Amino acid sequence: MTVNPNICLQGVRPDNQVHLLLWDTPNENDLVRIVLYNNALRVNYRENLLQRINQSDRFLTLHHDLERELTAIKSMCSGIKEQMVLLEGLDCLITYLQVYSPRHLTLFWNNLEKTRKLERILWVILPHQLVPKSWPAMRMKSMFD
Repeated sequence: MTVNPNICLQGVRPDNQVHLLLWDTPNENDLVRIVLYNNALRVNYRENLLQRINQSDRFLTLHHDLERELTAIKSMCSGIKEQMVLLEGLDCLITYLQVYSPRHLTLFWNNLEKTRKLERILWVILPHQLVPKSWPAMRMKSMFD
């Protein structure tokens, strides 16, 4: 199923907080169109994480470094010329926290929801089933509404 490539993600309020784009199976062509239409920077969390982790560490302990991950997400919105960031791949962190430490997942969601002062609009692409029920409806958009 293809989405409307002219979907406008601009003009959301508050524009300095995190917004969720509910999209179960994004396809490459639609992602490219949406990025171009909205003057967005597309960032992949998985690739960013691989660049940041220490290769000599034997274990990935993201639940111990939630603040670092939140800072990394916030920094993705800094120093860019595009009007917004479209973040994909965050489902790997959420799934990791869901399996490894549900308590830390709740903490992560609370902190992500309270994140303020982003330099650009941030849309996080996530499947419907990973979105917390407590997330504010005004900060979510479904690709197929």
